[in-house]
Order: sequence, then C-alpha cells, then structure tokens
Amino acid sequence: MKNHEEELLQARLIPPVQKLELTAEEDYALKMDCKVVVLCPLKEGVSQKIILNAFQNYWKITPSFSAFYSKDVFPKDGYHIEISASELKISAADSNGLFNALKTLRQLAEAKRGQMLTTEYILPQVRIQDAPATAFRGIHLCWFPETPLFEIEKQIRLAAYYKFNYVVLESWGMIKLKSHPEFCWSEFAVEPCEIERLVQLGHELGVTLCPQVNIFGHASMSRCGTGKHALLDFNPEYQSLFEPDGWTWCLSNPHTRQFLTDIVLEIFELYHCPPYFHMGCDEAYNAGSCSACRKANYAALLKEHLVYFHDLFAARNTRVMMWHDMLLVQGDPRWKGYIVCGHKEDGLENLYQELPKDIIIGDWQYGYPEIDGKEPDWTTMKFFQKNGYDVLACPWTNIKGLSSLGKLVKSEKLFGILETTWHMNRGMYMKTCFVESARACWNPMAVMVDGVVDREFFNRHIREIGWDMKLTKYIEVGSTQYQVNPTNYQGQGF
Repeated sequence: MKNHEEELLQARLIPPVQKLELTAEEDYALKMDCKVVVLCPLKEGVSQKIILNAFQNYWKITPSFSAFYSKDVFPKDGYHIEISASELKISAADSNGLFNALKTLRQLAEAKRGQMLTTEYILPQVRIQDAPATAFRGIHLCWFPETPLFEIEKQIRLAAYYKFNYVVLESWGMIKLKSHPEFCWSEFAVEPCEIERLVQLGHELGVTLCPQVNIFGHASMSRCGTGKHALLDFNPEYQSLFEPDGWTWCLSNPHTRQFLTDIVLEIFELYHCPPYFHMGCDEAYNAGSCSACRKANYAALLKEHLVYFHDLFAARNTRVMMWHDMLLVQGDPRWKGYIVCGHKEDGLENLYQELPKDIIIGDWQYGYPEIDGKEPDWTTMKFFQKNGYDVLACPWTNIKGLSSLGKLVKSEKLFGILETTWHMNRGMYMKTCFVESARACWNPMAVMVDGVVDREFFNRHIREIGWDMKLTKYIEVGSTQYQVNPTNYQGQGF
C-alpha cells in the first residue's frame, strides 16, 4: 500500500524527483505559524525572504521560520525535503535549490478535505532527495505575431515551475527596436519595456532569459511555409541584405553585418546582457546563391561572419550558441538518419575545425534514429563533443527521442538540453515539450507515469500559473486558447 501511495505522490511531480519516501500517515498542515526550518549556505535573510514570499504566494500564510547556515554538500540546484507532522525542513545547495524545493512542495500540496471553500492546505510526511541530471536545462520558445503576450509569460512561468534554468526566447519580428523599427510586424510589435519586464520576472522565478537572433538562415523572421517576411514585405529597398529568395542573409554585403550588429546588441541589452546569446544559423537554404556570394569562397565568408559575432559577444563575457546542421554536409554516410543541412557545394564540411571551440553547438535531432531496433547512438552530438565543443541536445516532440537524449546527456556529460517548441507549443504538444524535457533534464531514468495522469497534473500546473498571473479571460487559461474548432493558432494548423 505504501508503494502505491508513493507512486501517487510521485505522479504529481513534474519533473519526477530522484527519491521520494512516505514516512508516516498523518499530514503536515500548511497554516499560519506552521514550523519551517531551512538549512542552506545563504546570507542572513535571503532564505527567509524566499520562503516567506513563496508561502504567501502559494498558500496565503506566514510560517514560523528558522534558518541555519549549513555546510552540507549538495549538487548544484539540489535539495532535500523532510516533512513530519509538526515540521517542514528544507536543506538546499543554494538559492536555486531552495526555489526548486518550494516548487516541489507546491506540486505536492493539496487542499485539505472536508471544506466547501479551500482555506487550508496539507502536505504528506515524506523524505525527498533531488538534484538535476544536467546543469544547463533550457527550453526554446518562439514569439510569433499569433502568440499573445500572456502566452509568452505563461510559458516562461511554466519553464521556471518545471525547474528549467534557461529560456531561449526567439522573437519572430515581435520587438519594436530603436535601431531598426522597420524590422518587425508593426501592428503586433511589443514595446522594449515588456521584454525587460519578462527578463526581470524570469530572474525572480529562477530562470534566465537569453535571446536568439538568426544571423544566417531564417532571416525572414517567419515560418518558411507562410511566405511572410518581416522586413521585405513592406521595405523592398532592403533586398540587397539577403540572398535573392530572402530566406538567408547575404554575407558578402558589408551592410548586412552592420544591420545585424545593431539588432543583436540592442536585443542583448534589453535582456540585461545574459551569459548566452543564440545566433540561430540553421536551415540556410540557398546560401551563397547571389551574384556576389556564389563567386566568393563561401566557407571563408561564413567563418568570418560567425567569428565576428562570436568575438562581439566574447568581449561582453557572453558565449554564443548556434544550431549544428549547416556544419555537417548532406549525403555524408556518417550522418545517415540524422538531421544535417549543409551543402557540399558551399565547402562547409571542414568549417567546424576552424571555429572557436567555446561556441556551444545546439544539435537538433527531432526523431528517434534507431538501427535494427537498437537505441540511437546520436552520432552527430558525439562528433561535435569529440571535436572540442560543448553540445546541447535539442529534441522536440518525439517522446522516445526525448527520453533517449536525456540519458545520453547524463552518460556522455554533454553540456545540457535545450528543448525546442516552435509553432506547436499548445495543447498536448505543449505538455510533451515541457513535461518530457523536464524529466530528461532532472531524472531521465524515472519510470514514465500514465500519460493521462501526468496530463491532468500538467493541467493543474497551468491553472496554478493562471492564478499567479490573475488571468480572467477564457482564451487566457489552459494550454490552448480555444478548445473546440480552434483557429490555426500560430500559423501551422491545429
């Protein structure tokens, strides 16, 4: 019976914790002046502020609080929880560990039975030990004109709740820039102050927001299937900055670099100069096809382009990230079954050898490329790691792939995980992206619970975030704006 109860409690937690043990039957009451003890190597007052704010926000109570300095060694971001009938004790490695413990407690708590209106919550008597499987736990979010501000905030809050520590936020023509106000969808443009608000919100929740600006492919700031272009649709005079089809930046035009420099530095400062900046660089179709680029040494052009932006951010103590696919050439038998997009004609097959090795490679593999029924060996990720790069595994919605990559990151000590969401970040696609990647980041060896069970707790967590945001409209709540015959939200169908 005890094992069944522990399974029920573990099923509430996203991501699942490393170890949960039910110790007694009587519940701990979350009520005014309930006893809370924290052991943590934090400056005086820091842990108290974190605890008091959380207890007020989550349960509308003020506990009786005691904090003690502890030299106990925990993994970074890790924590222990021990709950008796009379006391809640949290031991944490640092402030992030304390934040993570409180998120676990919120998910574990339930409304006390026997009341019409909830006035009190309870926690079971448990011992929990938990720590992440990887240090970099990121999720990549896209901000489209079809994505309201409240959706972006909700997703950032959800990322923090599921113990990610980085959000890479890619604006698809959504930020109203001072340097180039023409490069956005003006009727949807978000004021810079909203970006700064979200960055500050992330900081308060324990997640760092990092920007992405595409400096190679995806230059239109639109889905390729839509035919839209954030700059050229209304400003055809800028055609010379792009390859003739408009999808890829023209690297032979020196004004391209200046235009991009203005944009990336303005956005970088809006994000409060974060430790990472994502340059994109994937799917550069028709690269090197204009009259100037096709006559040049294109590999040398691209190398100079990438090194320039690498150095621009290195001077600001920031590491750049880029997608992997243009650095590996299609048709090479080594990459059979894996996503690669480089063209042999462009001479890019050896470019990986010449780039600074502190560039972080985001290797996006969206399937499960098994051979003869065996688990994939994820050849491309091991290739980049062997050649001196830090590598982020970047899955999408394939659950087997997500699970396998979580195990790979842990066993091979890759840099971390950057889950992608793209235009599918709603409904059950959102659930897969957030729930399964959080599991991969924290506890990739955990036994998966029934999909209906974790779906409903995912829905509960979305609801709690709605309470935090004080949402009041039908379209703002849940994981979709409409539940019956929805519009083609975010442009690619339901």
